[in-house]
Order: sequence, then structure tokens, then C-alpha cells
Amino acid sequence: SPRAGLIWRAMSDTTLKALYGRANRAPNVYESGYDDGLTLVRNAALGSERVDTFELVADHRVSREFALRGAFYHWTMHDLITLGTEPVSGLPQYQSGGKVTARGIEVSADKTWRTGARLRFSLSAQHAANARGERTLNTPRVLAKINLSAPLPIAGLHAAYEFRYDSRRLTLDGSQAGGYALSNFQ
Repeated sequence: SPRAGLIWRAMSDTTLKALYGRANRAPNVYESGYDDGLTLVRNAALGSERVDTFELVADHRVSREFALRGAFYHWTMHDLITLGTEPVSGLPQYQSGGKVTARGIEVSADKTWRTGARLRFSLSAQHAANARGERTLNTPRVLAKINLSAPLPIAGLHAAYEFRYDSRRLTLDGSQAGGYALSNFQ
């Protein structure tokens, strides 16, 4: 898969990047070869999915211990493997689907202290749509994460806390599934 990047060190503490990449995912054996004649029909001609990615990234080091990042991205996903209906038998079959585009922006910060404690934060806003311009299913518009970790004075152990938020998303029946927050302590 081709990848290309232009990286410019605009200042001693600021780097700008323009990145392009292409990736593929071949169908797995279940998607292309499983056939029980009752619940799924094989599709030996099923092709690969492909994604083209383009990102603009700005990294800025405020100090040795504190870094900021901002990024804009645009992804185009082609031939997504989706569950459809085989026309002859009427049974479910994995098929190559349409195109989906996603674009978004992300900001993040990373702070480390001399004690070994570290605080990381990221916030993303995104929009994903199918070829008809309709919002895609199960795709939150906002993602946020904050993570704090610190060494403990006991035999090299660390403690960490993480909070994650995913906003509401569109469901198969057209309703909205609520957003959720997840909190972890280790």
C-alpha cells in the first residue's frame, strides 16, 4: 500500500505534516467462503476493501514536558464489505458495498512531569457519510479521552485513571443510541 508524507519543521518546536496513505483489507474466510445453505451463502468473488487517507497535522512542543497536536483528516473508504442478500437464493451474503467518507478534526495535549506522572487529553469531532451523503450508522460525532498516570512509591508500580466519552450515534432503525462515558482505574 502506498504511503507518502511531507514533513516540514517550521520552527525548532513546531512540525507540520501532510500525510497520504492507502490500505486494503481482504475478506476473511467467513465473509467469502462460509456457506451453510441456511443462514449464509458464500461469495468467492468478494473483493477487498480499500481506504485512502489524507491528514494535515501540526505538532508543537510548548516545553520539554508539554506537547500539543492538532490534526485534520479525510478518509475515503471504498468497497466496504457489508451483509447483503444473494439474489438467487434470497439468503444473506457478504458483498462489496459502497463508498463512505469520513472527515474530522482532533486536538490533543500531552504533559509529563519530572516525577514520572503523565497527563494526556484528546478531543475529536468527526462526520462520516455514505455515498448518498447520509450519516453512517454507529459513528459517534464526538470522542474525548483523558488519561492520568503516575508512579507509585512501591516496587516500580504505576497507578492510572482514564475517562472516555463517545457521543450518541445513529442506529439501524433510525433512532439515536445515547452517548456514554467510561471510567477506568488501574
